[in-house]
Amino acid sequence: MLDESHLRAARKAVANAARSLADGTVPFVEGVRQLAALGFEVSWLDHDPDFTLFVAIASESDHLPPHELRSQCAPAWLEQCDREARELEVLHRQQVRAACARLVGRFSS
Repeated sequence: MLDESHLRAARKAVANAARSLADGTVPFVEGVRQLAALGFEVSWLDHDPDFTLFVAIASESDHLPPHELRSQCAPAWLEQCDREARELEVLHRQQVRAACARLVGRFSS
């Protein structure tokens, strides 16, 4: 069980991450991964419907290197990864924005 201050901080982090992802100030895959991970901190449901989309996209993109490892990757590989990330964003953009709005509403208190 998390203490109340940790839970408040995690709830705030969800709302902030959702806003950043929705407005494009964080890279799409990074924002999705962040929300997928935060979902486990703020929800006790195994399959919280507000986080399911983020978990699914994070799983679909788990082969893409995180920002901190990009400097260790070959440029050709990064080009391919960036292309895949853009395709994921185009495919899921509308659903992600709607899910982000739900999270902001749910966790901005």
